[in-house]
Amino acid sequence: MTKIKKPFLILTIALLGSLPLLLHSATIYANFTVAMLTSMTIVMGSLYSYRNMIQSRVGDIDPEDNKDVIDMMDDPYDLYEEEREQEITDIKQMIKEEKARQKSNIIQNTTKNASAMVSVYRLIPYAFLVLGFIALNNNHALVVLPYLVGLAVGIPIGYMIARDLFISQSSEH
Repeated sequence: MTKIKKPFLILTIALLGSLPLLLHSATIYANFTVAMLTSMTIVMGSLYSYRNMIQSRVGDIDPEDNKDVIDMMDDPYDLYEEEREQEITDIKQMIKEEKARQKSNIIQNTTKNASAMVSVYRLIPYAFLVLGFIALNNNHALVVLPYLVGLAVGIPIGYMIARDLFISQSSEH
């Protein structure tokens, strides 16, 4: 429950901050709010789908690799520095080979990442973005400047909300 309080507070502040636009014009307020909410949901959906993709690929890999600490215990005075230099050149060669292999597997990599690109969590907010734009335009209420400002404002707000809901949650595990 406490995980939801901060994102809800961020959303509330954003919506209350846009209320002065309503005093100026309902059309400007509608443009700004529609754009802000849709860009927020697009960012949140994107981060959520990419987080899920990464978690499914990582699986049981332990991110805590203590090899450097063990090396420091085994060789605290760098007596085997020459061997490490050879290891570094070997690693550089491996990286070059891996890059060459990745370039040849562009289609395979694209299909692996397609699950995050074509995620429902991204497609539905994009549909609302398009439908909101069309609805404002069809009602002759589209004002481009507040709409673009709303899109720009929604991106950092969506990131802050997604960070609290999805990103910080996954780093605690």
